[in-house]
Amino acid sequence: MKRIAILAIAATNQPVYRHYIGSYWTELIRHTAANVPHIDVYLLNEHGRKDPLFAPIADHIIEDPDADVKRLVPARFRTANTPGILSKTIHALDVLSGRYDVFFRTNLSSMLKLSAFDRFVQSSATLGYSGQFVWRDALRSHLLDRGMVGEGRSISDLSELDGYPGNSFVSGSGYLLRADEAASLVERRHQLRYDLPDDVAVGLMFERADMLQGFSEIIWPEWPVSEMLERIATTTAAHLRLQHFPVERAMALWRYVHRQQLWL
Repeated sequence: MKRIAILAIAATNQPVYRHYIGSYWTELIRHTAANVPHIDVYLLNEHGRKDPLFAPIADHIIEDPDADVKRLVPARFRTANTPGILSKTIHALDVLSGRYDVFFRTNLSSMLKLSAFDRFVQSSATLGYSGQFVWRDALRSHLLDRGMVGEGRSISDLSELDGYPGNSFVSGSGYLLRADEAASLVERRHQLRYDLPDDVAVGLMFERADMLQGFSEIIWPEWPVSEMLERIATTTAAHLRLQHFPVERAMALWRYVHRQQLWL
């Protein structure tokens, strides 16, 4: 039986994030802690960001102790997420090293169909760095398209990346790592490009990223709730991405998902 750690990047600065933490993620943590001993769920928090929302699940919060993430990235390249998301991810992988066989890094606006997710992981003999939303052989072109290459940009010239093996990356909304891959990121943490989007920085470190067709499904907020529920109930996907939901729609959907236990 593979031991699995689910790691979700936490934030409390938007009402919808607070809803996700107080509803789905708290329920998932409680359920797995009581009923699924080989799966643990952790929310990855920033240094010093205390919030009453975390009190009931305090044992499942991993706080990045490095308050000085500013040193990782020049000021002109910092954003609300850079370098914080990557720093929190690497710290969590370090803290949990040796305890799990598989890691799933995701975000608050994702939801798992837990049984389907567990079956998928347990039945996959060669599972490695992977997910559904993969930019295959397109990492460098993605950076060019995003305007991140050139004079005064994060990367002055693509030749700066010649020493990195990867040219594919998996969306940070949901990617899997084997234990040895997670350990290799921790070991090479000083080689990471913290000035890039976290998922791109991770992709640079691996020679390949596998696409898991059918692993994920996007749920759109403009759909009627009845259609969302039908998709969630009938999909074979294990990972659901709630794409840009306002808090009112997220709350309306959760009431039915929770009542019908569609996330189990």
